[in-house]
Amino acid sequence: MTSSSHAIPELEIAGMPAVTHLRRTHRLSQQLLDHLAGDNGAEPAATMPCGVVRREAAEVVAGCLELVAAALQGRAVGDVPERLHSRIEDWAAEGVALEAVQHATHLGFRFVLELLAGRAHGADGPMMVAAGQRLAEVLDRIITGFTRAYLRELRANTAARHAGAEALAAALIAGAGTAETARENGFRNADSYAVLALALPGAAHDAADAGYDRTGARRRLRRLRTELCVGGDMPPARLSEAGGTVLVPRYRDDDVAVTRLFERLRVAARSPLLATVVHARREEIPDATRRAHELLDLAQRLHRPARLYRLADLAVEYQITRPGPARRRLATALDPLLSQPELLHTLATHLANDRNRQLTARALYIHANTLDYRLRRIAHHTGLDPAHADDLWHLQAALVANAYETDPAVGGPIVVPVEQESAKHPGPAGADPAGPDQRARELLAEAAGVGIG
Repeated sequence: MTSSSHAIPELEIAGMPAVTHLRRTHRLSQQLLDHLAGDNGAEPAATMPCGVVRREAAEVVAGCLELVAAALQGRAVGDVPERLHSRIEDWAAEGVALEAVQHATHLGFRFVLELLAGRAHGADGPMMVAAGQRLAEVLDRIITGFTRAYLRELRANTAARHAGAEALAAALIAGAGTAETARENGFRNADSYAVLALALPGAAHDAADAGYDRTGARRRLRRLRTELCVGGDMPPARLSEAGGTVLVPRYRDDDVAVTRLFERLRVAARSPLLATVVHARREEIPDATRRAHELLDLAQRLHRPARLYRLADLAVEYQITRPGPARRRLATALDPLLSQPELLHTLATHLANDRNRQLTARALYIHANTLDYRLRRIAHHTGLDPAHADDLWHLQAALVANAYETDPAVGGPIVVPVEQESAKHPGPAGADPAGPDQRARELLAEAAGVGIG
């Protein structure tokens, strides 16, 4: 309030206290509600357009008018009464939009100000200015109080929903999820789920790097969690800054819900999002979760483009990477090339370009004849000719197997592309700062990402 509003303890309009124009509080409340509802003389509905019960809206309007009357009488404007706070929290919990409540509040104050202006005489200009200032102070208190009530309810509800989602997800992944567990945590029961394994940019093992953006990772995680709450049908989920697992209930026999959710999460992440999905009945979720994350690890190791993958997309590669003597045997086909990263890089580039000689030569900045010479050397050292279909399949399978057999940290995914890794360790021109063995492993992973054709 400005000094001018303090100069007059009680405002007078049209020769009488301004508050007398608002004396019939109940009648005024009904007029104001009719104005907000746009009834225009029709029989008032039991529910306001924003979704609240008219009787409850009348209580809130009456409480606001009491604060307005106090301000016009020159009394100090207090905080919003607790009974109004409680009513607003009820509306927040029931899903009434905050913007609808705020808009209705502004319309109500405009209605009161116009009512006072309609009673004013020509000499009441200074009084109307003071009335506008006092109404603005009350409006600020009410909007602030209503918003605080909404935020308090939103935070409490969001925290409870996330805790329930994590508890249910943990139970299902552990094989202990039941219909009772779902109900106890506030979720609908489902007999089958789509297990969605997610990998977020900036994996956990990058956290020790100087360039790791922890603030960005936390914000990305917050956006994903918020997106999961949209629509009121939040799926059970366990998420961290590196990724996690989302269990999407399946009420239909299609993938529409999973695809839509992935797209929403991708947009919310504001960065490339890699995910795999496996469908399972409730009792099969532990195995399905393990398999979904194995597929995710495979997609990361092979540097596959960020998108949603199903088992059918990686079935051959997945089978090849199963541990055992067959995988070890398959991986040894490329042992002769481990000390010759130039040939590995040529093979990877040639496969990435769908064996197009001109594109590969251009990408490597070499003549097509030089490419042919290198491919012959690959055939000589490995006994597998990239020009022959059967040998090519064997080479690609060997690349996939090698992505696991030659990785020193078998349990962890390879998530740093070759170009980024090289940029982190600059060295003399033409030198390989990581060493030929490490460079060979990186090229093998890069080449394996081409997939089995």
